[in-house]
Amino acid sequence: MELLVTSKGSGKYIVTDTKEREIYHITKARKLFGSPTTTLTDTSGYTLYTMKRTSASKKPEYEIQLNEHFFMKVLCKSMFIDPSIQFETVDSIYTLKGKDQKHFILYKDEAQIGTLDTVKLVNNDLVYKLVFDDQLFDDFFPLFAVAADKCFGEMNK
Repeated sequence: MELLVTSKGSGKYIVTDTKEREIYHITKARKLFGSPTTTLTDTSGYTLYTMKRTSASKKPEYEIQLNEHFFMKVLCKSMFIDPSIQFETVDSIYTLKGKDQKHFILYKDEAQIGTLDTVKLVNNDLVYKLVFDDQLFDDFFPLFAVAADKCFGEMNK
């Protein structure tokens, strides 16, 4: 399966399949207090996941929630040399590892399950191409591209 996650600026993303059908929308909402919340919704407007920054250090950390309960922790492990992002759930660990900030291999518990590549468009927007086995798909996969954008997006522009 292949998904394209297109950055539309200001924390907005559109997720499409290979037939250019919109599958998900990802938006960022600012609150009066605390970190902005990034929300993954399906095309009918149903909120699937929310993502909030939990650390303001040089290596960002996020928490992904499902129905307002902890679901996954996102850790930017390395920014420059062998960049990587780790996604820790209760029962598994997903990792994006690469030799540069534009091409990553996606692992689930040390088994390779896909890739994530970054392409820069003419207008400086970034498109993330996420490729993985159809049988392994889960709704939170587009958030892997969002995490890569939040960690490495400015370097890739």
